[in-house]
Amino acid sequence: MVNLLNGLKAASRRFLGVVESAQNIETDAIAYGYDGVTVSMLLGSGKNPARSRATIYEKYHLMMGDPIISTALRAHVTQALGGHETSGDTIFLEPKKDVSGALKKQVEEIARALLPLLNRDAHTIAFKAAGFGDSYARLISKKGVGVTEMYTGDMILPPLVQPYERGNTTTGYLVTASTKKISERFTVKQMARCKMARMGWVPQVKAQEIAQVIALAKDNVEEWPHVPSLVGGSFLEAAETPYDRLSTSLLGLVSNRILGSIDESLMTVNMSGMSLENRNMLMASLGNLLKASKERTRKLIEEGKFSTERITHVLPVDNEKQLTQVQSFQGSAGSSTISIEDVMLQAKLLAGALGIDLALLGFADQLAGGLGEGGFFRTSVQAAERSEIIRTALTEFIHHVVDVHCFDRYGYVFDPSDRPYAINFYGATSALEREQQESRERATNSTALLVQIMQQIRELGLPRKTVVQLFATSMQYDNDYAETLAEGIENAKPPEPPGGQGGFGGGFGDDETDPDALEVDANDAPGADEEDDEK
Repeated sequence: MVNLLNGLKAASRRFLGVVESAQNIETDAIAYGYDGVTVSMLLGSGKNPARSRATIYEKYHLMMGDPIISTALRAHVTQALGGHETSGDTIFLEPKKDVSGALKKQVEEIARALLPLLNRDAHTIAFKAAGFGDSYARLISKKGVGVTEMYTGDMILPPLVQPYERGNTTTGYLVTASTKKISERFTVKQMARCKMARMGWVPQVKAQEIAQVIALAKDNVEEWPHVPSLVGGSFLEAAETPYDRLSTSLLGLVSNRILGSIDESLMTVNMSGMSLENRNMLMASLGNLLKASKERTRKLIEEGKFSTERITHVLPVDNEKQLTQVQSFQGSAGSSTISIEDVMLQAKLLAGALGIDLALLGFADQLAGGLGEGGFFRTSVQAAERSEIIRTALTEFIHHVVDVHCFDRYGYVFDPSDRPYAINFYGATSALEREQQESRERATNSTALLVQIMQQIRELGLPRKTVVQLFATSMQYDNDYAETLAEGIENAKPPEPPGGQGGFGGGFGDDETDPDALEVDANDAPGADEEDDEK
């Protein structure tokens, strides 16, 4: 105990020494001075310039309408939430194992009040959060009753809501409304926010203003100013460039097909020796012929019909006054080498930026043959791993809704570290749950094999040192784990002898026979009573 206290004191002194040493940093030293990067430098990148909040959300909204991106986001949401096969419920609010009595009944009451609302809007909230980085819900609650309704409609789309933060805590919202006021102010009791994890940097003009007013040097977060939250957390952050390139490739491919479908010819007519009147008549006749052919083709294309008749044009000629040459136009654009492979490359890059394989977005033919029968499942695990981010954000959202409900219903909220309930997601249909289940099965099989090996080692009677060396070197287990296994083999109970006491045949066969037990008393011998009677 004394050594433990001395160790704690020494560690504390070292920590305080490092803290106090920060005052000795010389920012103006010549050789190793402070080479700082300001926010304005981060915003000045030519390839990724700073944009306004409206511009960023406009681009995200456009991208979310793309079939590939929309399907990818929906796949992420579906794999994150799953869904019960009969009720369709995705969220379950259940009391913890150590909760009982009145507190357990209270948790069940909260679940009955909130779960219908949460399960109804869970997919909508998660989809908007994955696309925009944030998602919001307007909470309708009554004193003494709790939350009675939750609105997640188009009037509170993420571009219309500006959240404010102090540190990492959301403190309020400004919502752009269609009323006379420019915006409406809402508190955290009136709205809930599903905030995705900020794992990337999105250059924004507002960041420069926040950098000028932020108070990072103050240790009390309550002294920090309320600043508008920046855009971030969207799954589309790294997908903007691949999306633009895919759009350009598709446009080039379609344009190439259109140019290649144009059939245009140059006709030359010999009109030497013809009068002006005859020349005009000939050119007018040719013009009408071509116009009629074009109109006939256009009508067939619009109606989606085929031509079943043969069309013959009669053009009168006189001597050498006749059509002499027909030459087709061969445009360079129509004969270029743009192919579907160019588009597929950009589509794969876009799918990779979204964290999901292209095979899950309608291109199952892209699955590699080496993945075998479970290739589709193996590929879907990638998306499931990233979908855990959605679960984390949605869990915090649900905690906030429960806090608002409890505050109005019971007059208090639970401490975050001592909540009597657990939020579970129904993930039996998700690839992640299946992967975890198979991992448990593989671990169980490995354990069963290890037990068999330990039994064989025990029967061999190998010394402890050899057993440790075998586990650590040959089987590549950790040394501590190898020591534990060797100790278990050494202290294992001896096996019961075969054919031991009890059961059918117990006590016979292999048991050692006591010679004294074979001695029979003369009085107990068979026929002893009969002999006494005869006497």
